[in-house]
Amino acid sequence: MTLEYEKILSKVKELTNTAVSRQQQLKSQQEDIAQKLTSYAIDRSAISYSLEIAQEKTGGKLYAAEPHPAYAHEPLNVGVTAVNLPDTAVIIGGDGSQILPDRHAPYLYYLINIGVIIYYHGQQRAPDVFTKPTLEYPGIDWQADEGKFTSSAVSIQRDLDEIGTLADTACEQSGQTEAPVLALLDQRLLYWPIGSSNPKEDQNIVNQWIGALRRVETYHRESGPTYLAGYISQPGTSAVVNMLRALDIEKVDETTGEYLLDPDILMKRSAGLIDAALFAEILQPGERSTVFVNISANNQTFANQGQEVCFFYLHPGGLDKPIARVDIPRWLADDPTAVNQIHALIANQCKMAYPYVLTRADEIAVILSQDRDYLEKMIAVGMGPEFALRRSSPKQSGKNVTRSGTARFGE
Repeated sequence: MTLEYEKILSKVKELTNTAVSRQQQLKSQQEDIAQKLTSYAIDRSAISYSLEIAQEKTGGKLYAAEPHPAYAHEPLNVGVTAVNLPDTAVIIGGDGSQILPDRHAPYLYYLINIGVIIYYHGQQRAPDVFTKPTLEYPGIDWQADEGKFTSSAVSIQRDLDEIGTLADTACEQSGQTEAPVLALLDQRLLYWPIGSSNPKEDQNIVNQWIGALRRVETYHRESGPTYLAGYISQPGTSAVVNMLRALDIEKVDETTGEYLLDPDILMKRSAGLIDAALFAEILQPGERSTVFVNISANNQTFANQGQEVCFFYLHPGGLDKPIARVDIPRWLADDPTAVNQIHALIANQCKMAYPYVLTRADEIAVILSQDRDYLEKMIAVGMGPEFALRRSSPKQSGKNVTRSGTARFGE
């Protein structure tokens, strides 16, 4: 049965009216924030002071950003042009895909496939590509393995495999070349598991992630320029917006005598106001913002292990391309030469709308429907005739029939 649109037509009209009103409100708020960015473009001391007070008033739970001190010469409201593009470099892109466990299937398993491309910038050499598939299934002790076969657990494992494989490949390449090596991840570096409810397990996951960053850092210090960055397209974060809003933390309304800004507000994400919209009005194609340090409880965990995360915003080029965020570890952010090279290499990769190595890594990693069908045939044959005759659960079988087209009851 198709959706009866006439039954929700009035709600659709309400939705569109509300959305338009909300966009108008956001535009006004965005203009105020943009003006504040201009007013404090070079006043780092005022920003630092306000953030210190805001951190105190929120009990250390502030979510915001702070300009990195090594880039005090870069005004907050001016884009930075890409410079120092290396003549040669090795750029590595990694991505992953998965087949999630299906408890309605006759056998339970999951598959993670990591795709990696090694691109030789400035060299007359074709890229190298490889995949790293991992197939997991329950052991005899079902209860011991059960927690591994949830969608969230598999997604977390895929993320860990992505960063681990990318870090290992970067270290391997770093030992084979004197050119800079840039490993590019298709997500944030400040990673925290989503969907887990076990704090101890969360910390274990984060420790594994931080371990991958630390391996790259070791090669960077011992073997030469070895860079790691996370590329986030169309980010919805508001750390810089919150930094600017924190400037009101001690301001008082002259009429009421009350503070203009409730500290509790700074502990929450700014609904609708995002950094990307702010920098879309500032950055020209290929330009980046200054470098910021992420202020959050999660990043403090990273900082405690020497892997604090910083970031900058990037206009990837072309008037219709959305603003991206580039995450980098503090040990790279502290080095402007490294940041300039990372900026230039990523901007150069974005000539085709999105970093080339990430586009190719996705293509390499993706598991097609025919791949899944063939894998399941292999499993069924391997299980033998008795088990191969098993079918999906009645619930899933019924869904498959009804979703494939209309059918009469009793046929």
